[in-house]
Amino acid sequence: MRSPMTEQEIEQYFLYHNENIKLLKIGFDHVRDHIKTLYKRKTKDGAYIFALDDVHPEKIQNRKVEKSLSRILSGIQVSWAEESIKRLLYEKNLFTELQREYLLTRPALDQRWYSTLKIVFSIAYDLVPPGDQICDTVTVENERRNLGDELVDHYLELKGIITDNLVPNFSIRNKVQHGEWEYAFRPKYSAEFSQDLTEKVNKENIVTTTSRYTLVNTFYQMIVDLGRFKSNRFALDSMLTPFEYFYSRSIKKIRFEITKIESPALESYISDLVDKDSRGKIYREHMNTN
Repeated sequence: MRSPMTEQEIEQYFLYHNENIKLLKIGFDHVRDHIKTLYKRKTKDGAYIFALDDVHPEKIQNRKVEKSLSRILSGIQVSWAEESIKRLLYEKNLFTELQREYLLTRPALDQRWYSTLKIVFSIAYDLVPPGDQICDTVTVENERRNLGDELVDHYLELKGIITDNLVPNFSIRNKVQHGEWEYAFRPKYSAEFSQDLTEKVNKENIVTTTSRYTLVNTFYQMIVDLGRFKSNRFALDSMLTPFEYFYSRSIKKIRFEITKIESPALESYISDLVDKDSRGKIYREHMNTN
């Protein structure tokens, strides 16, 4: 273990990760905008390419470009999620040095999210046992008599979101980062083709990736609220923490994004973009004639 970090060093590391996140966000926004521009591209005759038949050569080529950019967008999104949890480890007055070191050494991103949730929840509700800062002996499911059903159910729901939505997200990123953009193979050494993983990778598009981004951002903020704030310091309701106060609204937002991930409706998304672009053109032509 390295020597304990000073408060100034912790703050500096937070800023380092924050700058990484800002740059990833710039990349995410620019690639996303590029994809949206692609959907509004026209032929020489003025027809929207994505409104053409699927067998049209220009549409086929545009679909290939769209898929390539979507894979890049997916990779950026999960890199952003990974850097976000690294930044969380340096939130002011949240983790002890031992807890931070433990979380940094988790071998996989999904394990880091599970462990972070468990430790932060334990910190928030005074479940950290003496001599067990990493909460290895804590079983939140057994704390119903202590915390009540609602809080334990909140914890289990968040844990389920990691399992059902974040873990698959990380798996897809691994395939994308390894260059398996069209056909995916089974881990660990990608020696065997996987139809299931191929279908999952090919389901990713601008709609699913944007929803994943929003989902992770909301989940991250819930963990920050859980760990950083105490109820008697919360101006909106002194009886609750921000985590408890905003829980229903945050979960509703996450569920909405999950619905879009499961049924992305990409064609409707493209159609709405094209309609908006077309109306904008008509409006500009009308303004220029007056």
